[in-house]
Amino acid sequence: MPIALLQATLPPANLPFLFAAFAVTWIAFFAYAFFVSRRQQELRKEIAELRGTLDQQGSEDAG
Repeated sequence: MPIALLQATLPPANLPFLFAAFAVTWIAFFAYAFFVSRRQQELRKEIAELRGTLDQQGSEDAG
């Protein structure tokens, strides 16, 4: 039996591989989104600290 015919007659046999690829792709996406979100929070915190430092230095220079 030719391989092409065998593959055409047994597509459900490939469903576990399709599901695995689908699951891995979504897991990778959510992991990436989580790390980007966490990094964004860290950057916002750092910006707030820098603004506070600049405000403090500005008030010391003015006073």
